[in-house]
Amino acid sequence: MYRDVEAFCKTCERCIVSKNPHPQVVAPQGHLLAYRPLEVVAMDFTVLEPSSDRRENVLIMTDVFSKFTVAVPTRDQRAVTVVKALVKHWIQPYGVPSRIHSDQGRCFEADVVQGLCKVYGIRKSRTTPYHAQGNGQCERFNRTLHDLLRTLHPHQKRRWVEYLPELLYVYNTTEHHSTGYSPYFLMFGRAPIRPFDIWLGQDREDFEGDEHAWVVEHQERLRWAYQQAGQNLDQAAEARRAYAGHVGGDASLLPGQLVYVRNRRFPGRHKIQDVWFPVPHKVLERLGGDSPVYSVAPVDSSGPIRNVHRNELRLCGPTVQSGAVIVPPVAEVDGELDANGEPRLPFDDSERFSAPQFISVVNQIIPGEIRETDY
Repeated sequence: MYRDVEAFCKTCERCIVSKNPHPQVVAPQGHLLAYRPLEVVAMDFTVLEPSSDRRENVLIMTDVFSKFTVAVPTRDQRAVTVVKALVKHWIQPYGVPSRIHSDQGRCFEADVVQGLCKVYGIRKSRTTPYHAQGNGQCERFNRTLHDLLRTLHPHQKRRWVEYLPELLYVYNTTEHHSTGYSPYFLMFGRAPIRPFDIWLGQDREDFEGDEHAWVVEHQERLRWAYQQAGQNLDQAAEARRAYAGHVGGDASLLPGQLVYVRNRRFPGRHKIQDVWFPVPHKVLERLGGDSPVYSVAPVDSSGPIRNVHRNELRLCGPTVQSGAVIVPPVAEVDGELDANGEPRLPFDDSERFSAPQFISVVNQIIPGEIRETDY
């Protein structure tokens, strides 16, 4: 009886669309990497408690390679505010980035932002919907910033705007774990001067030679630092990728498979709303080789084609619905075996079977697994 109940629960449509799978699928991590300053600048907003001047939004801009970060307090999250802050606090002081990366917030995707990128020749990239990990560097700095501000005394926290520049200076002049160098050094090519450097007598660089010799040696040291930082970033990314693969295993999908898309469009509260959209989607293609992003479309053509991260998809198995059984297509790989090395079912596309027909098909593969009385 236990196996019968388990089989029924695994094919119950209401159970599937209302619950998360266990264990949950974790796709292999992608990584946003750069190998020189200003190659990629990532942006994001974080919202804090209102300060004494009623500002609560902070625009985070961070160089993906050096980790050098600028945080600009703002009164709103409008696209015009983003453009003004980007020009005044990044482009004018530090230069034009080759690419800007952000989430799909309206303030980052507006026409005025696209116009700025066109004027300066900046490429614009974005994350997939509801996948904050696609902008992980900004998200990680947000947590660091929150931790730093949390250490302020209670009477100082209302004035966090005043302490923000000092905290940023500490962050930018401290060695970063992923690169092995401080963001300040990788961004400007020279070590920062801090108060304790002066106390220790390390505030000036000793060099014997003319200006040309200094420039040559300086460029060589900087080239070496960039090379080492790039290698350290690759190693850190590989360690994160290995950990994510150990946790989630293989989660690849093949074109033609049916999936459920996570439901993020909740009307009001969503404590008891369905986790997945009830309409299955068909996988059209995998974007970018090993990318965890897939292009999917609803099987009933009720919506547009969407690019969705693998973590937002659930593989659609056989489901019982309204007295019939819906069986998703199984991609054929090498003869009569599917992608998992299992026997391929004897049909080519998504079909609707009556319960007796489905039982007959399953029993061809696993004799006696399901009886007609189960349905």
